[in-house]
Amino acid sequence: MKKLITYFACIPVLFFSVSLRSQSGINPGLAQALQNSINSMRTSMQVKGISAAAYIPGQGMWKGVTGVSHDSTLIDTTMLFSIGSITKTFVAAEIFKLIEGGQLSLNDSVYNLLPSIPNVNPNITVKQLLGHKSGLADYLNANWQNGMAANYNAIWYAPQAINAFLPAPLAAPGGSYKYINTNYALLGMIVEAKTGDSLHKVLRNNFLSPLGLNNTHMEVFETYTNTIAHNWSAPNFNPALASDESAVPHNALWSSVSAAGGYMGDPADLAKWGYNLYSGNVINQSSLTQMLTFTGVSSSYFNGYGLGCQRFPGNGRTYWGHAGNYFGYAACMLYYPQDSICVAVLINQDCYGATPAKPLIDLAITQAAVGLKEAIKGNKTMLVFPNPSQSKFTISIEEGKYRIELIDAMGKIVYADNFSGTVYEFNNERFNEGIYQLKIHSDKGSFSEKVIIMR
Repeated sequence: MKKLITYFACIPVLFFSVSLRSQSGINPGLAQALQNSINSMRTSMQVKGISAAAYIPGQGMWKGVTGVSHDSTLIDTTMLFSIGSITKTFVAAEIFKLIEGGQLSLNDSVYNLLPSIPNVNPNITVKQLLGHKSGLADYLNANWQNGMAANYNAIWYAPQAINAFLPAPLAAPGGSYKYINTNYALLGMIVEAKTGDSLHKVLRNNFLSPLGLNNTHMEVFETYTNTIAHNWSAPNFNPALASDESAVPHNALWSSVSAAGGYMGDPADLAKWGYNLYSGNVINQSSLTQMLTFTGVSSSYFNGYGLGCQRFPGNGRTYWGHAGNYFGYAACMLYYPQDSICVAVLINQDCYGATPAKPLIDLAITQAAVGLKEAIKGNKTMLVFPNPSQSKFTISIEEGKYRIELIDAMGKIVYADNFSGTVYEFNNERFNEGIYQLKIHSDKGSFSEKVIIMR
């Protein structure tokens, strides 16, 4: 119990804070560079093991591992890790699916969706829960720690855990951003209330099974045969203090956090998930635009939070995704909107998962850029840059006559023009932030490119 309390004292929030081609299409040089990167990171960060994956459109999926689960047992690509708060991206996506189906709206209040809950303001809206602006306190606190340690084999459902451990609110709803796991526990309860089914069953039916995410499981509530990598708890992220906590039963710890951080998975599944979610294959463009409307956040490794999505700066670029830490596991999933590359990194020791994820995605982006330039030289595609853009898009394409259309998330053509040649530029300052489809028509066919306007 002492180790658990020490661990959570240093992390007050729970950042547990389309089919894809095979690895055979990945450039061997890039594959070796990615492997070298995680080898180096494992050494420099002094962590036990790393499992990583990178999906590169047009090439496929790279998988790599380094280090150990415990003793001399090496990490392998079949092992599962806690993905922590990346679980929240699945819950947020399901909320948007319910909204798209007319069963819910962002402005619906808890009062109309759930029974009265002590210390939960009934006027809190779905949008405030998604964006961590509810004003609620966190039910994952010292009392929760003591409750878990009293019987690690107990099963806790969300209503039971919230009723037992949630203290009085911190502020009125609608104020400033504060990352609180209670928000997603309540969203999970809303999903169950609206669907009449268990959260893990809903997410499997709507996302995991259709996308082939066969190595992602809600711990305690679903069964699987994969080996779990041992988890090493490191108070204050100090690797010298890391201790193997794999003997602690998962029942209480994971059942009590299911909607906030209850998934176990592997990085290839996460890379698939991030690619499909942020490419618009999971929720519609209107929902995705709302999910990606960010509130500025002051943090050491991310600078914005949307509605179930974190925004990460890195190497002059902007990534979308989520990170997580939970009881000896660290995780990070990053997606680059310009070319839809997604990487995921899972570590079996407390640390900042974004630290190795950013170099990995930088390597993948560099390789993708080389491939894209080669394709343009071969007149096989078009290049739109910069993307995302603040003020201007430039289109590079083979010589010809074209019709250009910019289409918003509602399917409306907001800009159209005709041009001839190989390069076209247009100012996008008149348009709102968001995700658009850029369509180019010619007598040789049509091209379509997702573009983002971001201020």
